[in-house]
Amino acid sequence: MGILLLGLALGLILPGLAAAQPFGGWLVLDGNNANYIEIPSNEALNPVTGFTFEAWVKVTDPTSCVSFAGKGYVTAWWVGICDGHFRSYLRGLGSAFDTPALPANTWTHVAVVWDGVNHIHYVNGVNAGQRAEASAPTRSTAAMRIGSDVNWPHTPAAQIDEVSLWNVARSQAQIQQDASGPITGPVQGLVAVWSFNGNARDQVAVYNGTVVGTVTFGAPAPPPGPWLTTSQVPGFQFKVRVTAGTVITGVQESCISETLCVSASVPGRSEVEVRIVGPKPNGYLWPNIVKFNTSQVEVWINQLSTGTTKYYILPGAWPGLDDLPGLYDRTGFLP
Repeated sequence: MGILLLGLALGLILPGLAAAQPFGGWLVLDGNNANYIEIPSNEALNPVTGFTFEAWVKVTDPTSCVSFAGKGYVTAWWVGICDGHFRSYLRGLGSAFDTPALPANTWTHVAVVWDGVNHIHYVNGVNAGQRAEASAPTRSTAAMRIGSDVNWPHTPAAQIDEVSLWNVARSQAQIQQDASGPITGPVQGLVAVWSFNGNARDQVAVYNGTVVGTVTFGAPAPPPGPWLTTSQVPGFQFKVRVTAGTVITGVQESCISETLCVSASVPGRSEVEVRIVGPKPNGYLWPNIVKFNTSQVEVWINQLSTGTTKYYILPGAWPGLDDLPGLYDRTGFLP
């Protein structure tokens, strides 16, 4: 394979990387090949002038042969593990590149880069191996999958987070920066980033994924302390956390009808509003969250009748954008 090993211990974890993971929610895959995320085919998902793929992964069995993500390994790019190696393809069959295995049951940041000359693997920000690549990555008209591949539909028993695809070669320093936290703004060369905060949407809002089969999304534990309740939204309880330099647990305020209002950095001022709307035509109750600040807002909603808890995150505004996003979850809760 012409692999150049650099003699670096792959168990090395740069300070602050693995300890900080995961960020917000994450994708949970059970190893069933029918369950994965699919993104419709688009030419932009075939980076050929430069290539970087990054993700946080936590695999149960690093000796299995499964797909983290791919655009069709027979003709284009693919990233996964196989035969006890961290493996990637950039030019279809015959272009497999192997470096040593990933650890089991441990959050690990992986990256695959083509810089115009070299095919490089990074593990936890450390160069795990590289080789000269014969030519640029090749294209495919297949759909992109996360947790599968159209040519290798083998889903890992794993957790995956912060999958990003770039049309530039990210440097080692940039990859270390990417691994230290979620991508929170438009960055040169960024094609898409799937953060899996309760859904399969692209944070750049262009290349949204669709859940195929049944997958779940993990979530961080809610902050300590009592849940917020209101007679305006019966049958549910809530927790809200706002990160604005410091982490603030939201405080309930008086509010308009059928809505929970929460303050954070400015006592007495509503900064987050939560409603449960429905039932809608599809039979679901729709959580509706709106924020009135540029901070990151996390919301946990617990349905008292079923014990089901769902997690939502509204990122902080990207640099230069005074963005106050909201969201609907159209498949939130059944009545």
